[in-house]
Amino acid sequence: MKIRKKLFFGFGLLFIVVLFFGAVSIYYVEQISETAKVTLKNNYETLTFTREMRSVLDENDLPLAPRAADAFNKALKKQENNITEHGEKEATAGVRKDFGLLIDPAQSATQKQATERNMRSLLKTIEGLNMQAIVLKNDATHATVNKATLDLGAMGFVTFLILFILISNFPGFIINPLNQFAEALHDISNKNYNTRLHFKTSDEFVQLSHAFNTMAEKIGELENTGLTKIMTGDIRIKTLIEETQDAVIGTNEKQEVLFVNAAARKILNLDEKQMVGKPLSGLLKNSHLLKTIIDNKNPDDPLKVATGGKVSYFRQKSIEIVVPNLKPNPLDTVQFSGYTAGMIYILKDVSELQAVS
Repeated sequence: MKIRKKLFFGFGLLFIVVLFFGAVSIYYVEQISETAKVTLKNNYETLTFTREMRSVLDENDLPLAPRAADAFNKALKKQENNITEHGEKEATAGVRKDFGLLIDPAQSATQKQATERNMRSLLKTIEGLNMQAIVLKNDATHATVNKATLDLGAMGFVTFLILFILISNFPGFIINPLNQFAEALHDISNKNYNTRLHFKTSDEFVQLSHAFNTMAEKIGELENTGLTKIMTGDIRIKTLIEETQDAVIGTNEKQEVLFVNAAARKILNLDEKQMVGKPLSGLLKNSHLLKTIIDNKNPDDPLKVATGGKVSYFRQKSIEIVVPNLKPNPLDTVQFSGYTAGMIYILKDVSELQAVS
């Protein structure tokens, strides 16, 4: 599966969970709010109306004055329009009936007192029904809150679990292949061109591994080809130097002997193993002729060399090897286009010319 699809799937799932979490939270908040609103609108308003009617009865003597009767009637009408609980309708109708008897001039004072007591009893019944409803709705609200807490807690745990899985897996899923890629590049920089990557995590990293493996293979081929060319050229040069009749001595930038052909070994009377790879400083102590060649300041004057009871003359030529400075030091204030990589000393036999002169 591609990284894009995995990211889309993981964060899409997280988005759905968070969206569902928010929807459930809104649902429970609305449900609790609606329950509280209904309780406040219905039950508490009924208690307000019954308190107003009871206050009229408490604050006025019988028979009720027209103003008191009008206040009671207004509160009773409000109650008649706010009946919500079972049994409340019958009790409210009883209050209406008793109120009609209470304001009836034909009723005696004793009858009105009995009617008032019955009205108070009915008002108490209405209050009791609404108080009981408030308690039940309060219990229902608490149950809803507890259920909401449980559900939201469970969903929060699921959300945390998904986040934990995403945090644990996705960074490693991406970083681990990148670390392997960095290590492989380090191996390539150390000329280990046999390094190969094999990813099975995603299409993107599989494509990256194929591209890297192809690159490493091509670089290895180029390195082998270049090395073969260098070795071939080195063999050709050594063969040419070895077969030339002139004496040739070559050194590197550290003043170490790189090569010496047969003619030079014969003149110096030294073995190749004694010279190649050895510093000149050590060889000069044991060979006066070699010291003369290295320190020769007048290459135009022939060197006189006695070998095998025969005196020979050689004309010396010193060649400094300068190579391009492909990696200049960025800290140097002055940059040079090349640097000395060694010296080549050539001795050409001019004995015949010297004899003629």
